[in-house]
Parts: sequence; structure tokens; C-alpha cells
Amino acid sequence: MRVNVVCSKWGEKYGPHFVNRLYSMSKRNTPSTMDFHFYCYTDNDKGLLPDIKVIPFPDIPTIHPKYWFGADEFKYGMARCWDRPKTFVFNTHNFGPDKPTGRFIFFDLDVIIQNDITPLLTYNTEQPTKMRSWWQDPKPMQTRQFKLAHGAYTNGSCQVWSDDQCEPIWEDVLENQEKIWFTYTDGTDNYHSWRWGEYGAKLWDYFPSHMAYSYNRGRSWDEDDLNVGIYRPNCILCVFNIDLLPFEDESRGHTKQDDLADPQLLEHWR
Repeated sequence: MRVNVVCSKWGEKYGPHFVNRLYSMSKRNTPSTMDFHFYCYTDNDKGLLPDIKVIPFPDIPTIHPKYWFGADEFKYGMARCWDRPKTFVFNTHNFGPDKPTGRFIFFDLDVIIQNDITPLLTYNTEQPTKMRSWWQDPKPMQTRQFKLAHGAYTNGSCQVWSDDQCEPIWEDVLENQEKIWFTYTDGTDNYHSWRWGEYGAKLWDYFPSHMAYSYNRGRSWDEDDLNVGIYRPNCILCVFNIDLLPFEDESRGHTKQDDLADPQLLEHWR
């Protein structure tokens, strides 16, 4: 099996060490019997390891970061889909310098890989699959306010697909990008939740809750596994996102990877 690990980096929030460590974690947790490749979409490849295949962001207006990232008129009082460059990854079979085929697995940079990623790669080969925020309280997701705001219940920290399975996403972005940026203002997780999730085209399947957890949110609401700031050794992934909550709860975490002090997790993040 050919395995194509994909990530994206723009701006200065994440330094090259995030990409390099993601490369090392991915390779370490991919069986040697698999044909491993690692790609990074970026506007600055300085400091990246030589074995990382760099894909410069394609120069497409309103998607390439240079056209909007940091611009004074970017927000208009709202986020306007701040992580839109991540949509490039769904056309990697065309944008990649070697026109890769096989299994694609996208990781956010704020991910720690703890175990063999084979279960992620083989979970559902017939349908694109991604994480879901199982740690979220499902009740607010049924409210009119949540639906009107196109709230996110999927989590883009890890997404897996084969060949051109996700090309419809890229084609939709090209055709409808301004509508998408204004409708799903808080990010691509909102876009995937509503355009391609349960209320839309139903493109995505979801990894079960035992495969990943949030260091700042816990693992599963239904299983009452919501303790934060703890290492869960049996999970494959630990993510560090901080989901927006419908209420203030000081018991939830706010740890960022660069501030991580847990020696067990730090052993993986290298």
C-alpha cells in the first residue's frame, strides 16, 4: 500500500519543527512494508527536512494565503473560513509533483501520533473518513442556533481517503468558494460538517471515539471520558484543538503543544 501523508503550513503560528516532527511521527508509526511519502503544502519551506516533498500553495486567488491571510479586510467582523488553504489537499493527486495515488492521510500540525496508523488507513477504504468531535455535548448540536450558525461537529485533524475520492470537495470549492467562505465563516470543519456530512452529501464516514482524543476536551461525551490534560496510551492520536463551547467551563483545557509538559506525550512528539 502506498501511503501519502499530507499537511499544510502557512504564516508563522507553526514553525518548521511542527512539520518535521509530524513527518518523524508519521514515518515511525507507518509499517515499513508500506510505501511511505510525506507532502507539505506551504508558502515557506525553510527549515523543512529534505525528505519532505514540498508543494507550494497553487496560486489561486482567495485560496492561496497571500490573497487574504493577514489582510485588513479579511475578517469583516468574522473569521471567513480562516483555514481555507487546507482545501488544496483534496486535489493532491494532481498537485503533488509525482501525481501520487493510493491512500492519503491528512494531519493537522497540532497532532501527536501515539501508535501505528494502520487502523486509520484501513478503517474504511470505500469512503473518505475523518475524525468527529465525540467529546462534544450532542444536545447543543440539535438546537436551531447551532444549525443556523453551521456549527462544526466534525474534526479535520485527521482525514483519510483514496486516490480521487475527495476531488468533489475540491471541485465544489473552486466553483463556489466565495459562497463557502461567507457561509462557513468559522472554518473548514463547519463546511465539511454541513456540505459533506450528515446534513449534506454524506461523503464522510467517521472514526470511532476510541481512536483519538483531545488533550483539552477529553475523548467521549457518551462514555463520560472527559478528563482533560491526561495521556490516553491506547488511542492513536492526541489533538490539541480547543472547540468553541456553548458555555464557559473553566475545567476544560487550553494547553498548546509548545507548552506541553507531559513526558509521556513528549516522548511521542519528536
